[in-house]
Amino acid sequence: MIVDFKILPEDSRIWIYQSSRDFYQSEIKIIEDKTSLFLNNWKAHGNDLQAAFLIKDKRFLIIAVNEKFNPIGGCSIDYSLQLVNDISGTINVDLIDRLTVNYRSESEIKSINLRDLKNKIKNRTFSTETVIFNTTVKTKKELLSDFELKISSSWLSKFI
Repeated sequence: MIVDFKILPEDSRIWIYQSSRDFYQSEIKIIEDKTSLFLNNWKAHGNDLQAAFLIKDKRFLIIAVNEKFNPIGGCSIDYSLQLVNDISGTINVDLIDRLTVNYRSESEIKSINLRDLKNKIKNRTFSTETVIFNTTVKTKKELLSDFELKISSSWLSKFI
């Protein structure tokens, strides 16, 4: 069952899927429709899941589940990946590409390939103060506190 993202507890589990560009308004509508339909029917071992989603900065699809309501299983997570793959195919944007890093450049969000970013950090052509989007956060609380990090405070700091 779908609920408002705001009411989910902070320890709710999340998954973040990112685009290498902003979603068009028509794509946002498709994402909202497909995700709402999926979450309203999403179950784990026959039990309803309390779930929500958020489209953040026109670039990130965030899906959340309150595991205190009902725990989620591996099969249910696999079904959510089918949803994301379906959305990716429909809007022709790879939302599961883990080799892309999104970052803030003044008021814009831009993307860079992970290999290129590592090289730019090592060569000091990319600022360690640049804010990246940490798609590895696992809970709503981490999303609120650690989603946007300076490179120097992220896992990429080892390349400084």
